[in-house]
Amino acid sequence: MTRPAQHATDRRRLGVALLLAAGLTLSACGDATDETPTTTPDSPAATVPAPAEPEPTTEDPVDITDRPSPTSITPPGEDDASPTGEPSGEVPSDVAEKPEVQEAVAAEAQRRNVEESEVQIVGYREVTWRDGSLGCPEAGMMYTQALVPGAQLVLEVDGEKAAYHSGRQGDFSYCADPQEPLPAEEGGGGDT
Repeated sequence: MTRPAQHATDRRRLGVALLLAAGLTLSACGDATDETPTTTPDSPAATVPAPAEPEPTTEDPVDITDRPSPTSITPPGEDDASPTGEPSGEVPSDVAEKPEVQEAVAAEAQRRNVEESEVQIVGYREVTWRDGSLGCPEAGMMYTQALVPGAQLVLEVDGEKAAYHSGRQGDFSYCADPQEPLPAEEGGGGDT
């Protein structure tokens, strides 16, 4: 046999072998639902449990558009918390002297274009936020779905209030549309 003829024969054999292997593989992968179980009147029918549904995890993305609309800051009620739940009332001097509170005061003065002395601290409390948004979610953003300890600060300039939120160890950030933390009885902290 000549060399080109030998190569052609070898290729045909290889092609036939590959076709046979593919056919065997496909037949072994047949759908199990094609087979009908055989039962006799005396034997119980075989039952196959339904596949278990995967359990949701905290890593699954959560759409925050389902959440209730945010509340806005309103003047305080007669007690130490306003109707919307933000802290109000006298703030202890040790809280007012905290560096993160002073940084929030400076940020509000800059945001409102006033002197820092014109910014009043009208409310502060330690809270538990419902998720990683710290009570200030932004549309289209995803947040850790876990309770987060933190603090809520209310500042006031010329009768207009502003909300500042933080995590336990973080700096305060301005929040234009604040949401409620967990109620105090559910781990939301209390007025300080």
